[in-house]
Amino acid sequence: MSPSIPTKSKILLFCGILTVAVLEASAQATAMVDKDSPEALIETEHWKRARDIVEPRLKSDPNDLQALFIMARYKEAAGDFSAALALTEKLLALDPKNADYHCLLAFIYGRQVVRAGILRKIGLARRIKKEAETALRLNPNHVEARLILIEYFRLAPGIIGGDKNKARALAKEVVKLDPVRGYIAQANFAHEQEQTSQMEELYKKAIEANPQSYHALITLARFYTYGSQRNIELAEKYAAEALRLDPGRAAAYSLLAQSFARQERWQDLDGILDQAEKNVPDNLNPYFQAGRFVYQQGKDFARAEGYFRKYLTQEPEPTSASHAQAYWRLGQTLEKLNRKVEAVEAIKTALKLDPTLESAKKDLKRLR
Repeated sequence: MSPSIPTKSKILLFCGILTVAVLEASAQATAMVDKDSPEALIETEHWKRARDIVEPRLKSDPNDLQALFIMARYKEAAGDFSAALALTEKLLALDPKNADYHCLLAFIYGRQVVRAGILRKIGLARRIKKEAETALRLNPNHVEARLILIEYFRLAPGIIGGDKNKARALAKEVVKLDPVRGYIAQANFAHEQEQTSQMEELYKKAIEANPQSYHALITLARFYTYGSQRNIELAEKYAAEALRLDPGRAAAYSLLAQSFARQERWQDLDGILDQAEKNVPDNLNPYFQAGRFVYQQGKDFARAEGYFRKYLTQEPEPTSASHAQAYWRLGQTLEKLNRKVEAVEAIKTALKLDPTLESAKKDLKRLR
């Protein structure tokens, strides 16, 4: 009997989740020894700093492989897929046997999946698989390539190569190569089956494997932030441990800001935001997260307005909320403050920056 044709919704779900998995794989790569190298800066989410280092290098040498690779990753993270694709194709023309470049191409295809039509989604998904397999063939120990293939085999419909047994086998291999990411990959299976206690156990194993892993600590903190397993005390505990481990990264500050905003602990919230701005002055994402959760509490909208306006004072990191999203949130907040004219202008600015922002379109239509 021929395999059944997967439903459109199943393919869309697969492609959307795979995109997230591809991005997670990129973000989890091991940082270089030199914490100020462009590679290490990207792995610690200092994308703008890395970009500013390699831009002048590319002007003096357009074939600088390291600079090309960093700039391609930056463009991919920023959503400029055509530029990222062009840079990666140039990299592969210069060095076709580099596993990292093939893996990056898989990342780029993954980002393109979201806005593609249904038939193109399937084609892109197959390209993701092909490039990840090529990377793994070139470098049998390539963890990121395995992580992409794990999610592909775990989530893809069978008609385009999905195979959960292959995914589980690959996850076991990753545990041997990189226990932190291996256990987190296994936790995705538990999440799929709604096995919350097993997810928690696997996240804790990741921390036991490497207590100095910022990523493992943040992952467990996020686990305790949402859903039926929500535990504010534990979320704050692990976020604080991550913060102590590396006060120069924004993720822990953002999680603590969310938690304090939810509890209306205003003094603690302002304290963590001040600390974040002092230690990570070029990433104001904690202010955006604070504004978002203060708005959700439905009480101190003036405070939320201030946080959104603060966030809009500088260029965001490409993996943080865009200015379009911030203007939309600001518009919503201004509406709650009964400043409708300003709200309309803020949302119009959001749509000027990003005409595809559907939520902003709906709000503007409603306000008009």
